[in-house]
Amino acid sequence: MQSSQDIPDNINCPYCAAANAPDSEFCGACYKKLHIPEEVRTAVKVRKILSAAAGRSASEILTDGETRPAFRLWARVMIIAGLFLFYTRWFGKEDYFSFLDFVNLAAHEAGHVFLGFFGRFIMMLGGTIFQLLIPAVCLIHFMRQGANLAWQLCLFWIGQNLLNISIYAGDAIKQSLPLVGGGEHDWTYLLTELGLIAHPGSVAKAIFLAGSAIIFYSFYLIALDAKKREPIELGNVTFGTK
Repeated sequence: MQSSQDIPDNINCPYCAAANAPDSEFCGACYKKLHIPEEVRTAVKVRKILSAAAGRSASEILTDGETRPAFRLWARVMIIAGLFLFYTRWFGKEDYFSFLDFVNLAAHEAGHVFLGFFGRFIMMLGGTIFQLLIPAVCLIHFMRQGANLAWQLCLFWIGQNLLNISIYAGDAIKQSLPLVGGGEHDWTYLLTELGLIAHPGSVAKAIFLAGSAIIFYSFYLIALDAKKREPIELGNVTFGTK
């Protein structure tokens, strides 16, 4: 097969002398068959493909995370570190209430209202259901958008809600936590109905461990994207792209 380096950039038509690309089958001027050997035309096509690939930017032709900006990695490392420090606050205070729990409280109360038509048990459980449902809906929304970091943060939010719920469940007997608008303690009723009122501490630990597992899984997913050095995507807002 003829080397692609030996093939000229143009080949003249033997009938009209018009210049044609060496991978052409017919003359562009007189439309007669050029009779250029198939192996020559194939070699030219391969040369064009290689030339096009060589002309692309590194970000387009390289998929290795090491070629992507390092700040994408460190941004995610800082996010994980900040979220981990936030997580440790639950070990410093038995009934820790974070700034995020104000949002969770609004979702909790909305759950009682919207699920109040499905019987007393579901109504009392509704606060807990909505605390988990709202971030889950956000997670699905961002996942469909392909915004990895956004839905991973929503996964962390679900875990954080479970930490908050574990405190509420553990308070079922003591009932020392202030209740919005007074009324009956959700988890006192729920654990009584479930026959677990004698074990609020064990229930609280189980919920706390579940929340911790979800939180650390979110850290793992964020770390994977840190290794790939993916841009930080939050819905329609993307950071770390050119």
